[in-house]
Amino acid sequence: MTDAFRNALRIGGLVAVVLAFVTVVEYVFAVNVDSDQVRFVGLALAAIAKSWLIVYFFMHVYRVWRAEAH
Repeated sequence: MTDAFRNALRIGGLVAVVLAFVTVVEYVFAVNVDSDQVRFVGLALAAIAKSWLIVYFFMHVYRVWRAEAH
């Protein structure tokens, strides 16, 4: 394996762990918070954070604005 491939696997694994952690926190937050408004804001922030991680690291959206190498 090349170093670039190992680095990509390391980053992907780290992002997957962070997504799992945020999901667990999101679940605990949803079950234990009594206020509907606070629950909504917390769950919305968690959803935005998870969406950004997925779009940036797994869908590689940052490549859209890069010049193509030929």
